[in-house]
Amino acid sequence: MVQLWATVITGFEEVAQQEINRFDPNAQTRRGAVCFSTDISNIPECLKLRSIDNLHAILYSEEMKNLQSMENSEALRQIKLTTKYVNWAEGIEYWQTAFGEEISGGSQGLMVKMKTYEETGVNTEITADVPTFRVTCNRTGEKELHQFSSMEAARVMGAELNNMFGWKPNMKNFNIEVILSVRNETVTVMISLNAKSLFCRNIIAFGPTTMRSTMCFCMVSLVQPKKNRIIVDPMCGGGSIPIEGAIAFPQCTFIAGDNHEKALERCYENAKDSKAQVSFLRWDAMNLPLLDNSVDAIVTDLPFGKKIGSVSDNRVTYPKLLLEWHRVVRTGGRIVVMTHDKRSLQNSLPSLGGKLRTVRRCICNQGGLTTLCFVFKTL
Repeated sequence: MVQLWATVITGFEEVAQQEINRFDPNAQTRRGAVCFSTDISNIPECLKLRSIDNLHAILYSEEMKNLQSMENSEALRQIKLTTKYVNWAEGIEYWQTAFGEEISGGSQGLMVKMKTYEETGVNTEITADVPTFRVTCNRTGEKELHQFSSMEAARVMGAELNNMFGWKPNMKNFNIEVILSVRNETVTVMISLNAKSLFCRNIIAFGPTTMRSTMCFCMVSLVQPKKNRIIVDPMCGGGSIPIEGAIAFPQCTFIAGDNHEKALERCYENAKDSKAQVSFLRWDAMNLPLLDNSVDAIVTDLPFGKKIGSVSDNRVTYPKLLLEWHRVVRTGGRIVVMTHDKRSLQNSLPSLGGKLRTVRRCICNQGGLTTLCFVFKTL
């Protein structure tokens, strides 16, 4: 069994947990992550999860007592010593399973190098066939209590790995990434199982407010898609939401539109590249060419008033949009929207006369902005 740490968009941990449950029904959520265990053979399938941004294998996690009160030199010495307690052989097996490649010498060769280094203290020679690597340190909690910086911690562990295995450090073009996480006094060492973030998919033509594919998946999941459901994105931009939805839930019908010609051009380009089955139309989101009660759900990213539009515009447009969308969504359907302008959205609800009921709210992080995802049920 391998213990995995999946990073997810803050606010959508429960959505990710539901998707991960097929691998581990006892998966546990953390802020911005889900921790779960599964068989090593499942790693390739875990990398296909659509709600997670990155996947790491946990190799070591222990409390280091008094770490926050240690002097700089002693704290760094303890972090360096941690390196020899990590099961690097297992870590390399996880990495090889994820990437479908074999490190020179494999896990057994790694064990030989580690044993030789511990017995002789002689640095392992760097050869042409060894992998490149980097160590990334993340610290959370009361950072000012640590007497060392993240860079210093990464440097001492990286130097020890270089001495022990002869791996070549490379901060940009690396084969292996080691994650050193320090949370208050808990030290965790992980190995990354993906070369680039898993949200980098589907989209090749980007717009000013293109949404992560993982966020799109989570938003569509909130409408609980079922067979033959009709799901609409009335302000689709480059088509991120309907394209991700159509790939993840092919049993549903996705219709999307925008009033901007260039946006639709990006939609067609992205849909063609991803082979997603989506119908794109040019329309006015406040006057949709759809019959009353004709769709099951609407999922969209509202204008924030940051990159596009303004907050004053939102005060006028939000009520009109919600009223029109209520018209086309069947009774008992769902409307899922993402916005940074919480006040304008909440102030819009009274004007609808109780036609929408808020069933869920998620506080998320989108491109450095704190955003809110609202799930409404149509009444």
